[in-house]
Amino acid sequence: MHAHTTLALSLSAALAYAKPAHYDNSTTTIHNYNETVHTTTTLTSTLLQQETHTVHVAPSHAPKDKHVADLQSQISSLKAQISSQRESSATLCYAPAKTSAAPTSHKGNNGGAPGNPSATHEAVNWSYFKTAHMSRLPATSTLSYDCTSTLGGSQKQTGSPESYPSKPAGYDTKPSSVGSSSAVVTEAPHPYPTSYNNGTASYNSGYGGTGGLSTGVTTSLSPTYIPKLEDYSIDEIESGDALEKVNQVAAHRLQERPQNGTCTFENARVRTEFRKMSNQDRKSFTDAIMCLKQVPTTADGTAYPGVKSRYDEYVATHINMTMSIHVTADFLAWHRNFIWEWENDLINTCGYTGSLPYWDWARDAQAPHESEVFNGDEFSLGSDGVFVEGRDDTYLGLMDVTFPPGTGGGCVHSGPFSGGDFSNLGPLDSPYGDNVENEYDFNPRCLVRDLNSYFSSRYNTYANVTQLILGQTNIQYFQAEMQGFVGDNKLGIHGAGHWLGGGPSQMQDFHSSPNDPVFFLHHAMVDRVWAIWQALDAETRQDAIYGTSTLNDSPPSPIKQLTDSIAFGFAGENEIFGDLMDTLGGKFCYRYE
Repeated sequence: MHAHTTLALSLSAALAYAKPAHYDNSTTTIHNYNETVHTTTTLTSTLLQQETHTVHVAPSHAPKDKHVADLQSQISSLKAQISSQRESSATLCYAPAKTSAAPTSHKGNNGGAPGNPSATHEAVNWSYFKTAHMSRLPATSTLSYDCTSTLGGSQKQTGSPESYPSKPAGYDTKPSSVGSSSAVVTEAPHPYPTSYNNGTASYNSGYGGTGGLSTGVTTSLSPTYIPKLEDYSIDEIESGDALEKVNQVAAHRLQERPQNGTCTFENARVRTEFRKMSNQDRKSFTDAIMCLKQVPTTADGTAYPGVKSRYDEYVATHINMTMSIHVTADFLAWHRNFIWEWENDLINTCGYTGSLPYWDWARDAQAPHESEVFNGDEFSLGSDGVFVEGRDDTYLGLMDVTFPPGTGGGCVHSGPFSGGDFSNLGPLDSPYGDNVENEYDFNPRCLVRDLNSYFSSRYNTYANVTQLILGQTNIQYFQAEMQGFVGDNKLGIHGAGHWLGGGPSQMQDFHSSPNDPVFFLHHAMVDRVWAIWQALDAETRQDAIYGTSTLNDSPPSPIKQLTDSIAFGFAGENEIFGDLMDTLGGKFCYRYE
C-alpha cells in the first residue's frame, strides 16, 4: 500500500524549499525554480504601507543552506520510512488515499503541466470513512481489528499498552496483500447509552459549569464508554454537533475523576472560544498583547538583535527550538506550556484578567476571510491583509500541493495589530524568497495575512477534527495524523491551521510563526483537541507519549521519557515532561469550555 506522506508545516514544511509555481496566462507550463527560492509576486510599497507608514523590507535572501539541508534530509527520510512501513505492515488499516483529481507531473525538471490548484484533496480519508459510515453496523455492535503490532520495529511510546487501530471501529477492513487483518463482529465491550436517534446516542445528564449533555433520554454514562464515529450521523460529524457531544463527554470525564491537589474542575481557569468573549474582554485581550510588545526585552542585543520586546522573546524561543519541538515526543506538551507561559505573561505582566481564548477554525473552514474573528473591528484579531491582485498559484514541492492565492496578501489593514511595524524577527522558511540571513536578525515589517480556505476547507473541518479524536486511539498515530503524515493528509489540522494564514504571512513560517498572535489561539485549539482526546480515556492516554527529542528522530536521539527535563528558553523555566500532561494537574489548572 502506498503512503503519500510529507512533513507538513506540518508546519511549513513546504517551507524553505517550497517553490512558487509561475504560470503563463496562455499556457499551463510550469517554470522550474531549481536552486534558488524565488518569489513570483512583488508587493508594491503602496499595498505594504499603512497610511503614511513606510515598511522596512530586509534584503531578499534564499533560505540558509543548513535549514534546507537539514529539513530536506529529514523529510525524505520520513516519507521513505512511512512508505516502507505501510507497504510491509498489515497493522495500518487505512483505506488507500483518495483525491478527486490526481495532479499531473510537475516537479523538478519534468517540465510537465502543474496540477490543478482547485483539485479537491480529501484529507484524512474522510470520503472513505463517510462511505463506510453509510453502512455502519448498529450502534450496539462494534468491530475489533487485529492491528496490534507497531510501526517500524521498536516502539517509542510511554503509556499503557493498547492496540493500534489506524481507523475507527465499525468500518470494513480493506484487503491487504501483506499479512492478515481480521475483522470480527463482537458485542460492544461496554454498554452504550440506551437511547438513539438515527444511531446517535442521546444524553441528558447535565453537570455544573458546562451546561448539560445533549438533550434526550436521561441516562448515565458508563465510566468506560468512549464515543466512536459510528455513534454519530454524517450530518452530525460534518456540522460539528458530534464534536460538541464528544467534548461534553470529555468534560464529564474530567469532572468525575478524582482530584489530586488544589486544582479542580470547578476552580480551573476556563478557556473559551474567541467569539464567545464579550467585546470588552476581546479588547482587553488584544490590548494586553500590544502591551507585551512594548515590554522591553532582557535579551542580549548583540546575540539577539531582532529581539526588542517580551513578545519577541517568545518568537525567538520558537525559532531556537523549532527542530526539537516538532515531530517529537513533546510536540504537544511543549506547545501546551509555551502558550500557558504566554497567557500568564499577559496576566501577570500586562494586567489581563481573562484567559487565553482558542480559535475554533473548523467553524470558519469554508470561508475564514468572512469570520468575525478577522472582521477588522476593534474587537477582532485584526483584519485580513490588503488584497493583492495578479498573484500566481504557489507550488509546495515537498508536499506536492499547488494552492491559489488567498483573499489578502498585504498588510493587515484595520483593527488590532494594523498600522505599522508589528514583527521584528523572521521569516526563515518563507517560500517567497524574503528570508533573513541569520535566525535573530532585526527585520521590522507589518503583519501580513492572506487568509486561504484552500487549506482550512480540506484539513480543518469538523469532520477532520472528529475523525482525528475518535479515529485514533494511539498517541503515535494521533499526533502523526494531527501533523499530516497519514494517507492524503498532507498538513493535518496543525499544519493547515498555520497555512490558512496564507502564503506570504507570518503564520506559515516554520520557525517564526508566533509573530502573529493568532498562533497562540490556533495552538490553544490544537491543545483543546489533545485535551479532549486525553480525557476520553485518561487511563491509557493521559501520560501517553511517543518519540524522541529531535525532528523525526534526526539526528537520532534517545526515546523521550516523562521524567525528562524540557527547556523553554526565554519563555520560562525548564519543566519536567510529566508535569505538562494534565491540564488540571502538575503546573496547570485550566480547562476548555
